[in-house]
Amino acid sequence: MKQSKNLDNLKFVQAMLREIRQTVHADGERLLTYLVDMAYLEASDRIRANWALRDNGKSDA
Repeated sequence: MKQSKNLDNLKFVQAMLREIRQTVHADGERLLTYLVDMAYLEASDRIRANWALRDNGKSDA
């Protein structure tokens, strides 16, 4: 249950970061765009890691 809530939160953060990135990019804020991109990639990596952990748990069961 906790892992599912964590994954939901990560997906929410990823979606918000995508929107923020579009906004700062449209405003020409190159440094902010880069920083938000890095945060977006980190959230994406954590989502993938969460899925990998979940998939490993299913194959062991």
